[in-house]
Amino acid sequence: MSAQVFLAVAGSIGSGKTTLTERLVTRLGFLGLFESTAANPYLADFYHDMPRYALSLQLRFLAQRVQDTRDIQAGGISAIQDRTCYEDADIFAANLHARGDMDARDWETYALIARQLLSGLEPPHLLVYLRRSPESCLTQIRKRGRSYEQEIPRDYLVDLGRRYDVWFQSYDLGPKMLVHGEEHDFLNSEADLDALVERIREALPQRMLAFDH
Repeated sequence: MSAQVFLAVAGSIGSGKTTLTERLVTRLGFLGLFESTAANPYLADFYHDMPRYALSLQLRFLAQRVQDTRDIQAGGISAIQDRTCYEDADIFAANLHARGDMDARDWETYALIARQLLSGLEPPHLLVYLRRSPESCLTQIRKRGRSYEQEIPRDYLVDLGRRYDVWFQSYDLGPKMLVHGEEHDFLNSEADLDALVERIREALPQRMLAFDH
């Protein structure tokens, strides 16, 4: 490995992106940048009262993720990020505004701050979008059993899924890859993981990623 590699795994709530990121971290030996839900003090309250806590929740997530991203890039460390900074602004906050859970004043404030935080941020060398249907996401959410997630409405996941598809199609900051979550068992199948790692290798310049595993 002769250069820093910055990969990102994008996906909706319950898509399996954290599991995939963990497996790629283990396989490639990179640092994992994971979304810390425990570190966001607004999360449980948000699912009880979305309009009240939407702005606070989204600003906290965005600021923390941007800080983590900048620290890693400045340190020259190869890493895999569990959800990108762009998803915070372009999907989650935008979705809350469209649903009426973030009013126009809060949305304007969020967008103003987001533009400043994202300015000059280096995009990932490869974006992997793990796509999964809303029904499949709901099944995964129920399996992992986080109490605060059990109140997530199905229509909220449907809205997120639509926004993810549009966002991925228009994403033009660098190379990107679509992975259908229902078709791959990354947790239990080494063959599925091997195939994805090979796809990642082919999508990146060879000088950036040497595979010795």
